[in-house]
Amino acid sequence: MKKIFIYLILSIITLGLNAQTATDFTSTSCSGINYNLFSKLDSGKVVVIGWAMPCGGCVVPLQTTYTVVQSYQDSLPGMVSMLLCDDLANTPCNSLDLWASSNGLNSILSFSDPVINMVDYGEPAMPKVVVTGGNKHQVFFMADYEVDGKLLKRAIDSAITMITGIYTVNEGHFSFQISPNPANGIANISFRISTSEEIIIDVLDDKGTNVKTIFSGTVTSGLQNIEFSTATLRSGIYFVRMQSETGIVTKKISVLH
Repeated sequence: MKKIFIYLILSIITLGLNAQTATDFTSTSCSGINYNLFSKLDSGKVVVIGWAMPCGGCVVPLQTTYTVVQSYQDSLPGMVSMLLCDDLANTPCNSLDLWASSNGLNSILSFSDPVINMVDYGEPAMPKVVVTGGNKHQVFFMADYEVDGKLLKRAIDSAITMITGIYTVNEGHFSFQISPNPANGIANISFRISTSEEIIIDVLDDKGTNVKTIFSGTVTSGLQNIEFSTATLRSGIYFVRMQSETGIVTKKISVLH
C-alpha cells in the first residue's frame, strides 16, 4: 500500500509532462558511439538531455543537472545518464568536449548533431534540460535557462518509479552491510527489517548490468544474514542491490582475487 501511495504522488507530480513524449533520434556521439534514444528508454533507462551553446550562463544549470544525475550512480548504477548536446550543432565536438571538461562535466556523452533538436521540447533556451524515461518514452521534466535540483531529482525519482514500480528510498530507511569489503571468496550481507518482506538481491557490474542474483524470496523480521560467493566474479567494482516493496538500496563492493 505504501508503494502504491508514493507511486500515485509521483505520478500526479509529473502528470502534465507525461502527456508529452520524447522525440527519437539516432546519432553518433563525439566519442564515436552510436546512440538511439528509444532503445535506451525501452531497456529501462532514464536519459537526461541538456542543450548548451555552450555559454557562460549554461555552466551552473548543467553542473546542477550533472550533480543530480551522478547522485544515482552508486544507488542505481547505469540507470540514469546525461547527454550534452550543442544547441544548433554548429560547435565542433572538440570545442564542446573541452567546454564540458573545463566545467566538470565528465564521463557524459556529447553530441553536435541537428537531429537532436531542442525545439521538440518547446522554445529554444540556454540551457534546456529534459528528463525522459520508460518504454512509453515519456517526458518527466523540462527546464529552460535555470534548473532546480530538487525538482529535477523528483522528476528522475518519478521516472524510476514508473519504470520499476518501486520507489528509491534513502539508505536510512532500509539499509544493509557487506563484509568483508573488498571480498575474496565468501561475502556476507547483513540487514534488519521490521516485518516479513519479499526481497531480491542482485549483483550489478559497473555498467549496471545484472550479473548474479544472490537471493529472491521472503525473509522474516529481524536480523538477517545472507552469504554469497564472489568466486565467479572477476576482480573489479560491483554493486549489490537489494529491492523490496519498501524501496531499493545499493552498496558498492570490491572483488579482489
